[in-house]
Amino acid sequence: MPARTLRLLSPNHLPAAAALLWGLSLAIVRAGQPMEYFWENFAAYWLPQGLILGLLLCTRPTPALFSGVALALAAHLQLFSLWISAPEDSMGWLFYLLDFPGALIGAAIARLLATRAAPGKPLINGLLGVGWVSLGLLLNLKLMMSSQA
Repeated sequence: MPARTLRLLSPNHLPAAAALLWGLSLAIVRAGQPMEYFWENFAAYWLPQGLILGLLLCTRPTPALFSGVALALAAHLQLFSLWISAPEDSMGWLFYLLDFPGALIGAAIARLLATRAAPGKPLINGLLGVGWVSLGLLLNLKLMMSSQA
């Protein structure tokens, strides 16, 4: 067996797997009410995350950068779930979906900076992923809230 074969979960990939599982489990739990719309709700909650992470994987990022981006996206879903928990907030999911252009731009900037500014520095790569995606989400939410007034 060649030494360059890909192991499924090396120690470098464990944080990425944990962040990915956090986002998936949140989407599953959040999609469970009501159960007859589970797949539609699951797609609405996790598909935007999956698309951003899938596009990021097409660029072959470091595991640390992927972990940072997945962590920021999962934290966004967690905070959204805490914010929108009452039945009168039933249209709040639109804010969740409309936040993702900012996350996509943030992930693209993080990928660009990780390649140019911090190659071979996993902590910096992870922080770039969390920071830029969070900043993109925050600026996008701020833009949406300012257009509401």
